[in-house]
Amino acid sequence: MTYLDSLNTWARMLPVLILFLLSAIVWSVCAGRPSQATTVLRQSFAALVQKAETIVVGTVTAIEAKHNTDTGRPYTYVTVTDLDVRKGVARQTMTLRLLGGPTPSGRFLRISGAPRFQPGDRVVLFVAGNGSQAVPLVGMWQGVYRVLFDTERDKEVVYTDGMQPLTALPAVPDGARVLEHGPATSPLTTGQPLALDALLDAIDREVGHD
Repeated sequence: MTYLDSLNTWARMLPVLILFLLSAIVWSVCAGRPSQATTVLRQSFAALVQKAETIVVGTVTAIEAKHNTDTGRPYTYVTVTDLDVRKGVARQTMTLRLLGGPTPSGRFLRISGAPRFQPGDRVVLFVAGNGSQAVPLVGMWQGVYRVLFDTERDKEVVYTDGMQPLTALPAVPDGARVLEHGPATSPLTTGQPLALDALLDAIDREVGHD
């Protein structure tokens, strides 16, 4: 093979080599970041209340990520304050421990379907297994409602964790006991979101039935 033939061979192989290198880079970036859907049991409103050990309304004031050297896992600690406790022991502050966060290797462990929080978020939380469960919320994302202020109605209203208006208390229709959460988004619900007061009244009634 002449020198010119060798150059031509490498020229033909170059696009394949570039594609291989790009594929390797994409894989290394995505490794450790699960994108598949998480499947859990669909929770009715009654189940959310009954299974929750603690139900609170509060504001996220701090988020801290720590790596546990004993377990080798990262955890994210979400502190919620100014609590209005509707079920459980009365307190002013609560800190949730969620599995996930940055690792010493520089990667990020994220649980698909786990709610994400930011300081200033106002939330309703249905908590169970805090400190022992990977995501200590009943039904994962189902155990979080987002509270926003509706200026037109002059009151606080409720949205799901996916920021869809909560127009009715969740039920579990026959044949629909499995719910998936993943990258794909479901169609937005239309309608006026429930007022926070109405949701809290429903929680109180359900707690009274326990």
